[in-house]
Amino acid sequence: MARIAPFRGILYNQKKIRDLSRVIAPPYDVITPEERERLYRKSPYNIVRLILNQEPDPYQSVARLFEDWQAEGVFVRDEKPALYFLRHRFPNKEGKDKERQERQGFIVLCRIEDFSKRAIRPHELTLEAPKEDRLRLMLACHANFSPIFGLYSEPKRIINRTLMEQVEGVPPLIEVEEDGKGSCLLWRITDSQIIQTVRRDMEGHTLLIADGHHRYEAALNYRDQLREKKVNWTGRETFNYVMMYLGNLHDDGLVILPTHRLIRPFPPMPFQELEQALQRYFYIEPYPKTPEGQRWFLQALRHGGRKRHLIGASFKRDPRYLILRLKNKRIMQRLAKDLSEPLRELDVTILHLLILEHTLGLAPEKQAGAEVISYSQDEEKVLKAVEKEDYGAAFILNPPKPEGIMEIALRGEKMPQKSTYFYPKLLSGLVINKIDPEEEIQEEPEG
Repeated sequence: MARIAPFRGILYNQKKIRDLSRVIAPPYDVITPEERERLYRKSPYNIVRLILNQEPDPYQSVARLFEDWQAEGVFVRDEKPALYFLRHRFPNKEGKDKERQERQGFIVLCRIEDFSKRAIRPHELTLEAPKEDRLRLMLACHANFSPIFGLYSEPKRIINRTLMEQVEGVPPLIEVEEDGKGSCLLWRITDSQIIQTVRRDMEGHTLLIADGHHRYEAALNYRDQLREKKVNWTGRETFNYVMMYLGNLHDDGLVILPTHRLIRPFPPMPFQELEQALQRYFYIEPYPKTPEGQRWFLQALRHGGRKRHLIGASFKRDPRYLILRLKNKRIMQRLAKDLSEPLRELDVTILHLLILEHTLGLAPEKQAGAEVISYSQDEEKVLKAVEKEDYGAAFILNPPKPEGIMEIALRGEKMPQKSTYFYPKLLSGLVINKIDPEEEIQEEPEG
């Protein structure tokens, strides 16, 4: 099962970088070109220059920067292996009040396992290009610049309570604001008994990759390449491990946002014919395309989606928003016999199979192309785009439940791409893991 270890993290030297908000960044895969330029301007030492470098030879440029920043003392490496406890506070996404939510977790090294071992499970499909990109970065720099987001299931929340007790009354090592979106508080824990307690508790858990699938698979390939170069490897070498943030599936602060779809223009179809095709599978509930109608539409979609399979739709030149409710589960049982019940009952599976494939005629291989589907978590932005930009339809989804995601992963199945969005994203730049092929993981931490 899950094998974790403390490590000597590399952190920004706060004697040189006094305002850490200027050097942190979101994960590389959610940074737009405009956001990258903004981050570049914030500081010559912003982590974006390592995770998403824009030089002509980005991998070697990052390798040089990483070495230079260590030599300059911009980065400092901890002397003792540690576990890093992270409390991420963020605004309530629903906007109902001004209260903040808090997600708790810890950053450690986790032993890399082949998916066939079933100790670490993916839940989404991946693409080759991002995996190759992250592999080339690891081979050039021998480091993890951002933690992979993993989840474990512990209903009693004993691990988080143990870590909270350990840091009670202790000032955080790092406290940083992220552009008004929230704040992160990080503690370094080196107590050997606490670390061993967490290590033992984690050994009984299977891990679900919540975010960072491409980076995990890149780490798998990196490990395999270094194993080929090292004679008589033991498994304790640091290249057998990857930096992960581990959160509890039952944490009240675990928030999953839906990822909505924008569809490029599809083969033209008279709207009456399209509506009849949709009625083969769905009951249709219309709302007017007015500001008030949009509010009703989104409220009904969120409220009704707690118990039923609902998908929101907006088609270009149709004056209505539509809520589509699946008529009968047997439809999916008949058309998706090869999928397990938890996977075929996902709203995103229903959307891709019944609407995109069977109604709009978009084959699965065509759906996988970036030129056909765009994704966003902003429902109002998506609805506006279908009216003003070159899209044929927008589909609004409700988020999947964490327990359902874990059940699908434990069955060895994967959800469609962009099925989940764990909010908020983990920050890059809090802790870095340097991978020295000559170092070994300690079976027991030093006292």
